[in-house]
Amino acid sequence: MNTSVDPSSVKPGIREVRVLSRGLTILSAFEPNNDWLSNSEIAALTGLPKPTVSRLTANLLEAEYLQYSARRAAYRLGTAVLALGFIAASNRDFVMLARPLMQQFADQHQVSVVLASPDASSMVCNEVAHSRDMLFTLRVRAGSRLRMDRSALGRALIGAMSDAERAAFMDKLSAADPQAWELLDREVPAAVSQMASDGYCIAAGTLEAGTNGAAVVVDTPEGPHTYALGCAAPSNSLELPRLKQAVIPDLLALKARLEAELSNMQAE
Repeated sequence: MNTSVDPSSVKPGIREVRVLSRGLTILSAFEPNNDWLSNSEIAALTGLPKPTVSRLTANLLEAEYLQYSARRAAYRLGTAVLALGFIAASNRDFVMLARPLMQQFADQHQVSVVLASPDASSMVCNEVAHSRDMLFTLRVRAGSRLRMDRSALGRALIGAMSDAERAAFMDKLSAADPQAWELLDREVPAAVSQMASDGYCIAAGTLEAGTNGAAVVVDTPEGPHTYALGCAAPSNSLELPRLKQAVIPDLLALKARLEAELSNMQAE
């Protein structure tokens, strides 16, 4: 029996949604540290066929969502995306609330502090604060994507999920990114146990080689574990005993303060 779908039988609205979804997938492939991408690179990152990528990048270029460099034979995000990004960032009350508190925490403990939210198999950095006194800062900034299996942020978020949420997430991850699923699957039991017992997750040498870090989840009025909040620094300046005894208690206090401020904002 032939089960193929006749493209002409697909409703126009469904086709438009599919095109929009693929266009957004292409735009999300760009990162601050990977801002120029060719069609081949976009296809590899998104899993979309190269002819589809070529058609969509041409349309996105015309609409100024992408810019093209003939010298590089590559694209980067255009002014239309940047405008949307700045509007979204400026309107994020939570990020605006967290920013000065994160910087204060970073300077106090000489660490990098990251606020991130989940997106598919990655954590997207909404805000990053680096200590002004650090000789070495992590190569992460607002807009960066961190793999779930390579950060305390991702592990904390997964560890805080309900059993049903976690199972559904891991099923999706196993289909989308088998390698990440295999690595993360080994870490999940420890993350679940630590989040349940301590309320935070520690990861040593995962975000970058030679670093130590910890993360908590932040609940918002919109729902539980909406964000993950973490800190990290080179292990020679942030040894595990200091991380546990001095830094993590303040990280938990920062989480509590942010959640209280959000509740107050919601009540006003």
